[in-house]
Amino acid sequence: MRFHVIWCTYGSWLPGDPRGFRTRNHRMHVEGDYKNPPPAGMYDGLYRHARRSLKKPPVVISPALRELIGRACLERFKIEKVVAWSLSVGGEHVHAAFEVDSGDVKPMIGRVKKVSSHRIRGDLPGHVWAGGGGKIVRIHNEKHWGNVLVYIRAHEREGAWVWMREERDRPL
Repeated sequence: MRFHVIWCTYGSWLPGDPRGFRTRNHRMHVEGDYKNPPPAGMYDGLYRHARRSLKKPPVVISPALRELIGRACLERFKIEKVVAWSLSVGGEHVHAAFEVDSGDVKPMIGRVKKVSSHRIRGDLPGHVWAGGGGKIVRIHNEKHWGNVLVYIRAHEREGAWVWMREERDRPL
C-alpha cells in the first residue's frame, strides 16, 4: 500500500488560521480551506485564542536542521520496513511518500516523529511536532502517486530539504 503523510510542527496550523483550517471530527463548520481561504478576519478571535493557548512559541525548523530530521526519518522508515520514495522537511511540515505492507501507519508515523525530534533535541528542545498522526492519505492509483511525488519534490523551491528515491533503487 502506498501513502502520502503530512505532519506539522507544533503551533504551525491552529484553529482560526487565516490560511484555512479544519476542526477535529468536523465539530465546527469552517468556511474555506487552504486552497480557498475563508474571508479575511472571519476567524480572527478563534485564531488569537489558539495562539494564546500555546504553551510555547510555534516551532519553525531552521534550514540547518532539516536534513538531520530527514535522515532520521529515513533511518526509522528503514527500521520499520517501510520503502520511502520521497521526503521533504520544511520549516513547518514534513511530507513523506512511502510503500508499506500494513494499512495502519499512524503508530509507525508516531515512532518516526519521535526519533526525528530526539535527533535534534539539543538544538530544538521540547515538542517539535503537532499532536496526532498528521494527515494520512492512501494512494489509490498511479496518477495520484506520480502527482504526490512531483508535489513533494516541488517543496525544494520553498527551501525544504528534499530526498527522492531513484527508480533504479527500487527494492526487488
